[in-house]
Amino acid sequence: MVDRTGGDADRVPRASVVMTVYTDQRFLDAAVNSILTQEFDDFELVIVDDGTGQDAVFQELARRDPRIRLVTNPTNLGTAAAANRGIETARGEIILRLDADDIAEPAHVGRLVAALDEDSELGLVGHAVTLIDEADRVVGAQLMPETDLEIRWTILFHNPFYHSTIAYRRGCFEAAGRYRIDELVSQDHYLWFDMLPLCRARNLAEPLTRYRLNALGLTATNATNARNRTHPIRQASWARLGLTYDLYDDAFAQDLTQFIRGHVIAVDRRAAAYGKLLGVLNAFLAASRPCRRTEDAVAARQLAHGIVARMLASPPPGLTEMLRVCYLCWPLDWRTVTGAVTKRLAIGLKAWLPKTGS
Repeated sequence: MVDRTGGDADRVPRASVVMTVYTDQRFLDAAVNSILTQEFDDFELVIVDDGTGQDAVFQELARRDPRIRLVTNPTNLGTAAAANRGIETARGEIILRLDADDIAEPAHVGRLVAALDEDSELGLVGHAVTLIDEADRVVGAQLMPETDLEIRWTILFHNPFYHSTIAYRRGCFEAAGRYRIDELVSQDHYLWFDMLPLCRARNLAEPLTRYRLNALGLTATNATNARNRTHPIRQASWARLGLTYDLYDDAFAQDLTQFIRGHVIAVDRRAAAYGKLLGVLNAFLAASRPCRRTEDAVAARQLAHGIVARMLASPPPGLTEMLRVCYLCWPLDWRTVTGAVTKRLAIGLKAWLPKTGS
């Protein structure tokens, strides 16, 4: 049985923010306050008490603001099932998610709602994040793949969204089959996989959420064999490209993931990583994709150019490995390859000339 209390029963908000809560409530007040102080105010906040047994805590929260509505699960159902119940209760057509340990910046809800309003084919939108620790100190930032094409490329290797940055249309959520309740940790990753065939996706460049690196959070407490939970996503995604998924070596897969996130791969590991990435990229760019637009051709060229330029700027060691990477990059961006080879030859010639003249 689900007990629903709070809120204005006659009011239909533009958007619904859904937050599930279980054992770790250290940051709950801050998370709730970050929603209540949003610049955009046509929303409700649905808080799901997922069997905590602390009814007084949640009743106190509900008294803070009439936009708060409570859903109480008598027993713990898990994050996925709790979120599904919260969304069933929600009245907005736009659903936003915020974890109970993260912080939404004041423009968070408004910018996500505006992005969905601007594009009727957009069904799923997130943004970059600021990383904070348990003492609220900023420890970094993470840019995210912004275009629909980059997001579809990224999910071939790892999750292209942070869950607390997300907004989506209720219709897309329902058509995708909701959160998979058997996925106790990676239910968000599976939802994006199920939604992408149905709509376009986007990440905004602005970091509109402070994402907490929480030692007691769901991700951190289930870190063992984390990638194993989502191999089926990549297996299916690669199969659609005519490829056999084989990234079961976590260290090698991490190299690819780190490169896609903008980091440099260790010199002695570049040749293998670059070869695998370029093989997948060629198949990805040649494949058909749902919800395609003419602008995707520009995004494809930019994606290919960015990858080729980064690889040639940090090449593998040895002439043979360098030439192999150039050969693989040539069909993707021959101009950048030509420029890189010319520059390398010029550097070699400059180093050789003083020796011949002595």
